Amino acid sequence: MNKTRLSFILFLTTTVAIVQAQNATLQGNITDYKTKQSLPGAAIVIPGTAIGTSCDFDGNFTLKNIPSGKQNILVSFIGYNTDTLKLNFTSGETKKVNIQLKESMINMNEFVITETKVTHTETAVMMEMKQAEQVVSGVSSEQILKTQDRTASDVIRRIPGVTIMNNKFVMVRGLSERYNSVLLNGGLTPSLESDRKAFSFDILPSGVLDRILIYKTGAPELPGEFAGGVIKVFTKGIPDSTIFNLGYSTSYRAQTTFNEAYTSEKSNTDFLGFDNGLRALPDGFSRRNLSKIDDPKLIEKYGKMLPNNWKVVETTALPDQRLNLMYGTQFKKEKYSIGTITAINYTLANEFYEANTMGYNTYDTIAKRSDTIFSYNDKNYINSVRIGVMHNWTALINAKHKIEFRNLFNQVGQNQTTMRFGKNLEEGFQVQNYAYRYQQRTIYNGQFAGTHELNNDQTKIQWLAGFSTALSQEPDFRRIRTVRNIETTEDNVPFQVVIAPAASSLDAGRFYSNLSENVITASVDIEHAIKVKSEDLLPKIRTGFYFEDKARMFNARWMSYGRSRGSQFNQDLILLPLDEIFSSKNINDSTGFKIQEGTNPTDSYNAFNTLLAGYVGASIPFTPKLNFTFGARAEHNTQELSSKSYSNKPVIVNNPVLSILPSANIGYNLTEKSMLRLAYFQSVNRPEFRELAPFAYYDFNFNNVLYGNDSLLIATIHNADFRWEFYPTPSEIISVGAFYKYFLNPIEMFFVPGSGSGGTRNFTFDNAAFAKSIGAEVEIRKSMQEVFTQKFLQDFSLLINASYIISEVELGSKAIGQQNNRPMMGQSPYIINTGIYYDNKESQLQINALYNVIGKRIFAVGTFGTPDIYEMPRNVVDLNISKGIGKHFSVKISIQDILNNRVWLLQDSNENGLLDNRDETVMEFKRGTYFTLGVNAKF
Repeated sequence: MNKTRLSFILFLTTTVAIVQAQNATLQGNITDYKTKQSLPGAAIVIPGTAIGTSCDFDGNFTLKNIPSGKQNILVSFIGYNTDTLKLNFTSGETKKVNIQLKESMINMNEFVITETKVTHTETAVMMEMKQAEQVVSGVSSEQILKTQDRTASDVIRRIPGVTIMNNKFVMVRGLSERYNSVLLNGGLTPSLESDRKAFSFDILPSGVLDRILIYKTGAPELPGEFAGGVIKVFTKGIPDSTIFNLGYSTSYRAQTTFNEAYTSEKSNTDFLGFDNGLRALPDGFSRRNLSKIDDPKLIEKYGKMLPNNWKVVETTALPDQRLNLMYGTQFKKEKYSIGTITAINYTLANEFYEANTMGYNTYDTIAKRSDTIFSYNDKNYINSVRIGVMHNWTALINAKHKIEFRNLFNQVGQNQTTMRFGKNLEEGFQVQNYAYRYQQRTIYNGQFAGTHELNNDQTKIQWLAGFSTALSQEPDFRRIRTVRNIETTEDNVPFQVVIAPAASSLDAGRFYSNLSENVITASVDIEHAIKVKSEDLLPKIRTGFYFEDKARMFNARWMSYGRSRGSQFNQDLILLPLDEIFSSKNINDSTGFKIQEGTNPTDSYNAFNTLLAGYVGASIPFTPKLNFTFGARAEHNTQELSSKSYSNKPVIVNNPVLSILPSANIGYNLTEKSMLRLAYFQSVNRPEFRELAPFAYYDFNFNNVLYGNDSLLIATIHNADFRWEFYPTPSEIISVGAFYKYFLNPIEMFFVPGSGSGGTRNFTFDNAAFAKSIGAEVEIRKSMQEVFTQKFLQDFSLLINASYIISEVELGSKAIGQQNNRPMMGQSPYIINTGIYYDNKESQLQINALYNVIGKRIFAVGTFGTPDIYEMPRNVVDLNISKGIGKHFSVKISIQDILNNRVWLLQDSNENGLLDNRDETVMEFKRGTYFTLGVNAKF
């Protein structure tokens, strides 16, 4: 195997070297014709080829790989006349030129410049980071194209200080998703999750992304509710010319593709990401709680209406399929232009993995181990469908006025079947359990926005009006348990179905839930530059407002099968196969089953949030090197929630709070390429609807119950940041930073003693006394062009980012059954991302290898006799290869998760804080290495 890998590497290296040729080089400097100032970012390209570059911050450039012979060199910069150099090159030659561009002197009454700013390139994102007044990290769509990342959650983990939970929730600087605010094209996003405050990044395909920026320090114009970061996601804008892109890829996952797979009955619209009603409660089914109905015949009628869909369906997992299409064009007129871009993405994916799951009793300090409660092998099969549509329009009225209409729609369906085999040693049973879960999510985000520059560009106004809606449904989540004596060895001894004496969501249970959330937003941001003697030192004042109105409705309903009459019940029924036991003939009022409902008043709530914010701030450049930005933001937020307790008493929350949030950022330019940043800001963290509602959510996998607390307080956070940044070229950065955060009344998870049975642990939310987080970050993006003289090595670039974080929560007197001092839940002490990139424009060959690892983090909070559970480090290595074929086609190959390290949850059994071979595995599984072959066409 090692020889094979070595041969492959040698073959790859040789192939890359062969395509090199002794081509010419052009070096030079580009400046403004009048002012003689450098023009960083000016483009130098050879038309009709992939050969091009851009100027660094000093206006210098190096254009390599120029074929010998006569060449036309195109030099351009927005707002300047394009220049064309006609030069003749010989092999191995290096020419040097100095170029001066003249500003476009176009009569605005006759013609208007209607070009859009380039934002998607690595150089553009790096420039945006450097010019920002806050600490910012980001990734461009140009970088995304090199990685084969499929969703926004895959992309964002490449950014320093970022980790992903459950493949979709973003953590910044080790802080959970609750401490982030997500803006999609400037508007806050809704949540698709019923039990947490989070935006699901897995719903956004990477193909629609223009760039992602994470603001890690505050400013008056940014939302005041964050401590990790404000994540700004931008979708693609209109192209300068007509484009048509079509891509198709197919994927093979080890241990899944072409193997046996298991599922339940599907609807004929599952392939579109939604259920057509097959899994919904039947038409005519009682809207009343069945526990309120005394008529046995009505109960029998409703029981027979429910589908008999408990059978496992065996199938074969086919290769994953992905299709994407993008079309964009611009209609240019004399004084304006209108452009549009549309992207459609479709994904059909399968995944199968076997998870070993264990549970333990209290650790025996003498025996140095814990007695095992259960040992299960879970076979999980997941079928996922994702459809994404982006449709944007932009009207460039002239160079000063732009109007945009943006639309993003996503439909996601996921069908998961779990078959559990193993032993429950404590209860003395062999088990065969089954769970069938289907979840569909719909999100639409629409925005109408404008940008206007007035008073000779002194005043800039941006406004936005937005509407978003999110729907999440779980129709008919079914779980059933079957058992037989643990000593049984004969295969012909049947398992019997567990029938609970009262309604249960676990034993022959059916669960239905619906969540809808609508968000209306409006904002205006105004920036005005004050004229002073020195045009290089223009103070700016900023003001604006933000309005958000959010409404959520959530309801759940659950029921299970029980014995109709205990004395007459036919005990032979519980031995029947799953596809027969709950057939219509066995639903009756005498010897069979009845349906019994356990829905209670806490299983629904309505909630509203109204946020009105205003701010004022200023940016003052004291010298060409020193800039001071400061201001304050006032946020008046009102949270309202209505529900009921178990005893049917009203639960009402009405919590208006005014928060004044100051911020200050200092930037000092050591040189034109390096700078220091220092920042302080105050922010808040508000309870989420779910955390206030009394609804109890049961986690089947970990046997936990989580419910809300209507007495939660808003947390206040003090934040401080320091960072040094060095930009050798417009596409390179070296930065080192540190941060400190102090939380007052942070919202954490607490164990509730004296409740639960059968090993069930109960948790709720509450305010801890305080918490602290301190960390350091480093980022390096470096090209090898100036490091090596060999052409082959010059085409390499390197990316490294890493974070080290220490956090501590002081739970105070409320910490019952938990450590009073512990790290924040989900926080990793370290995060490392590295990437080696090879890009040869002449041969259109790109190769990159990526590595990611995060440190151990608390996955589940421990209690009496059940220690904290940690997710252990997992090394992830990806390899991506892309080869252009002519002007229009390319082929991409990727191998993801090459090492296929296990996902490993380990409990600190002896609670000594050291995770070693004396501690015990709670869960482990491998997802399988993932191979993808794709073809793309661009016209």
